[in-house]
Amino acid sequence: MRIFVCQANPIIGDIKGNAEKILEGYKKGIEEKADIVVFPELFLCGYPPLDLVEKKEFRQSVMKTAEQIASQTTSTGLLFGSITEDYEDLIGTNVYNSAILCYDGKIHFVQSKSLIPNYDVFDEVRYFESAKVVEVHKFKNEIIGISICEDIWNDADYWKHRRYPIDPIQKQVDDGATVLINISASPYSYGKRKERFEMLSTLVINDKLPLAYVCCVGAQTELIFDGASMCLNKKGELCLIGKPFEEDYFIFDTEKKYNKTLQIESSFEKEVLDSLILGVKDYSKKNGFKKALVGLSGGIDSAIVTYIAVHALGKDNVHVVMMPSKYSSEGSIKDSKKLIANLGIKSNNISIQPVFDKILEMLKDSFDGKPEDITEENIQPRIRGLYLMALSNKHGYLLCSTGNKSEIATGYATLYGDMCGALAVIGDVYKTQIYSLANYINRDSEIIPYEIVNKVPSAELKPNQTDQDSLPPYDLLDKILKLYLEEQMELSGIISIIKEPEAVKKVLKIVDLNEFKRKQSAPVLRVSKKAFGYGRRFPIVQKWRN
Repeated sequence: MRIFVCQANPIIGDIKGNAEKILEGYKKGIEEKADIVVFPELFLCGYPPLDLVEKKEFRQSVMKTAEQIASQTTSTGLLFGSITEDYEDLIGTNVYNSAILCYDGKIHFVQSKSLIPNYDVFDEVRYFESAKVVEVHKFKNEIIGISICEDIWNDADYWKHRRYPIDPIQKQVDDGATVLINISASPYSYGKRKERFEMLSTLVINDKLPLAYVCCVGAQTELIFDGASMCLNKKGELCLIGKPFEEDYFIFDTEKKYNKTLQIESSFEKEVLDSLILGVKDYSKKNGFKKALVGLSGGIDSAIVTYIAVHALGKDNVHVVMMPSKYSSEGSIKDSKKLIANLGIKSNNISIQPVFDKILEMLKDSFDGKPEDITEENIQPRIRGLYLMALSNKHGYLLCSTGNKSEIATGYATLYGDMCGALAVIGDVYKTQIYSLANYINRDSEIIPYEIVNKVPSAELKPNQTDQDSLPPYDLLDKILKLYLEEQMELSGIISIIKEPEAVKKVLKIVDLNEFKRKQSAPVLRVSKKAFGYGRRFPIVQKWRN
């Protein structure tokens, strides 16, 4: 069977635009003499549609468009993800996450998703019913087992502990499937692609069937979809893999012999940079932003965010502003100017000192002679936030916030100050990883000035300040944070590994205490298996303290 893989990038809610992409891909598939053209999960409405699913008009528009698409098909099959609805069932939502197979001018087969995930970033139980039946469909002398994303993530031979009591893929194999097709919208995190391949390969080796795994690409707010669609032969060998982080269209012939593909995942640095660049590019494009704004401090975080923005939107579409105070070092301005020159971008230099002095004067009586403390420190980033929001409003810039995961975790960022922004670009990248990204960027020549890379981290809000005045060294901090946030380890388990009880207790306490800040922060682009955002849900008001 000749399967035309359409690894395409939808926009949530753009039913007309997504339908046009489906028909364009279908036309390409016909030109390639495909037997069947395949698009990813919920492609017609975009994934994840969230509460749009609860709107009757939205659901009706999706189904009407699906029928219109089907009416334009020939003998070549077209398979795409869509919402379907059962109007006769009076129990539950009656709405399904479905794969629709059309040919000869109409819809011939619908297979809905059986395994409905309800963990991490997934909330499909809120919207969708589980498939009532799992079937196969005979088409072009093959018996196709069609499944949707999670349905294939429950193989008994791969998972020691399975989430679900049923295995829809095994049911299709038992019913005589000769070819497996899985349409997916699997969110990216580093290491996920390798895990996908190992799981799919194990399944295929045992079932001895060719498999086309067609995955979505693109970014939808926090979630990034890396594409990298995989086609495996009966031996479980990877025959073809789609381009990561970009649209790709190609034929997989289940009868053809391919050279085994070995390259599945690149280095952490390349993967994460590519994913974040796609995240910024799609957030901007899909929300109508043409230009980005970054507050450039002279530190490594804002330098990396600026680099990502330039590669996402082009140097002519990125503007930076330096906002020094009397505490800003001469090197911070000089280093920022060097980065600006290296990247060829536009900039402003606007001092916050006159406004800071005036605010202190105006608040003097209200402060009632109390000594200076973190209050005065926080006024400075809040002035910078005011400047940035004003420039964003006036010029229509997408404001990118520059806090890294270590800062967001520990609250080492000022609410309504340096947390201002529409998108937290590096909010899922630890500080130690930021240095790895900088060194990777500089692998051939200096782009991020070495002075910035080698500088001792400082917020520069008071004389001789460093980050380690308030936080443990980043090497130690990030190890604790990763165990707590991503490995879900408890206090005692972390202490048994780190061997520094007081440091662990301090870090876990400040992570929990700063939940209120994270609830008010910009969406975080997800590149790890547990990012801040709606994939991690903890109460603000609570008394469970480590």
